Amino acid sequence: MKILKFGGTSVGSAKSISTVISILEKEYKAGEKPVVVLSAMSGVTNLLSSMAEKAANGEDFTTQLAELETRHFDMVRSLLNVQHQNPAYTRLKINFNHLEELLQGVLTLRELTAKTRDLILSYGERCSTLMISKMAAQYFPEALFVDASELIRTDSDFGHAKVNMELTELVIRSFQQENKDKMLFVTGFIAANDAGQITTLGRGGSDYTAAIFGSALNASEIQIWTDVNGMMTADPRMVKKAFSLPELTYTEAMELSYFGAKVIYPPTMIPAFLKKNTDRYKKYF
Repeated sequence: MKILKFGGTSVGSAKSISTVISILEKEYKAGEKPVVVLSAMSGVTNLLSSMAEKAANGEDFTTQLAELETRHFDMVRSLLNVQHQNPAYTRLKINFNHLEELLQGVLTLRELTAKTRDLILSYGERCSTLMISKMAAQYFPEALFVDASELIRTDSDFGHAKVNMELTELVIRSFQQENKDKMLFVTGFIAANDAGQITTLGRGGSDYTAAIFGSALNASEIQIWTDVNGMMTADPRMVKKAFSLPELTYTEAMELSYFGAKVIYPPTMIPAFLKKNTDRYKKYF
């Protein structure tokens, strides 16, 4: 089994989403049903954070909310057949209505707690993954939307929650066994505590979600697809002669990420390192 994770730029436009579908079609034709982990559309998490701050400061957020809806609805119109559009619109509209209610609550109270912020930010991944799972179902009837907050268990450190790996792996394996015939489309970044309250794994946490699923399911590969050319010897914006490294050990990748390499979220390497610490790590792009 493979885990394929696609970041915000990979799901940020009709063209890039079509590329994602093409990648999945190749895997499918090769006999694979990968677990697909998805981030929010590019810029959406920042937009959600901005709306939350505006609401807390008593400012109007409705223009940004309308922009958010339009981005998703335009994508549905572009990539979903007409007969499949209404169910997608309905599910997305329910999400946006819930989001608006949350933001109105923040506006009324003039208070934005870490718990509420996590819940607001969760709608980025929920909407993108729901939308893309509906698009994928046109090609893969087994496509199933999966809210990772129902599977990944954490503590209550909202914003940077710590995963209960033992319990989480049991839950994920059980869920996968019940849905062996499905192609899972999983929300990155989000999880839940024991009380079922939404938590997040830190910015960049969708990579971590992919690693958690990879560890739980003993995946043969975890592929992180991005618009960045893999791990490089230096920041190409500062060092013109920087070049991509074709292969790294888990230890090397962990050290680079913890010392500032932005291409991968640092905790991502831990589950993979613990499972297969002698293997080689490759960054796919």
